[in-house]
Amino acid sequence: MNIDKYRHPENNIENFFYERWSSKLFKSKTIDKTQILSLFEAARWAPSSNNAQPWRFVYATKGEFREKINMVMNPYNRKWATKAPLIILVFSKNQNDGKENRSAKFDTGAAWMSIAIQAKIMGMNTRAMGGIDHDVAHKVSGLPIGEYSSICAIAVGFSESDYNDLSENIPSSRVKLEEFIMDKPKAY
Repeated sequence: MNIDKYRHPENNIENFFYERWSSKLFKSKTIDKTQILSLFEAARWAPSSNNAQPWRFVYATKGEFREKINMVMNPYNRKWATKAPLIILVFSKNQNDGKENRSAKFDTGAAWMSIAIQAKIMGMNTRAMGGIDHDVAHKVSGLPIGEYSSICAIAVGFSESDYNDLSENIPSSRVKLEEFIMDKPKAY
């Protein structure tokens, strides 16, 4: 596996950050309950404002419920994501103690990244998908619109192969640091 062909960090970071990528090609190898719980345990320890832990995950591996979750994805994502052994629907709880939780989606993103990193450590790949039907996600999950926000779906599994020339299986590059950080904004 030669990630250096595709990605080059500009600064010193742990390898798993740039080795993590979003594949669309998954082996049919199953993920067992212990592995699934390890992914969610990683999310459990993600930071959140006021320790609200507003994330909610609904998942399936196979069976009738998995078929319902598959229908949440748009047709493009459904073509490849149904091959992943695990699909997770991601929601955030909109209120905490009766008040709007303005950081709920931000905190839920931290929990999703914890899942992605844990999956990488366990030899798996993840791919988040925004291309879902949010109304269907609410119906399938039973989580009420208004109380929860549907965020995305995540495909989880073992990569079909090492990097190859198929565009679906090539790790993407990243923008330069100076494109998203400011040490002195222009308005200052």
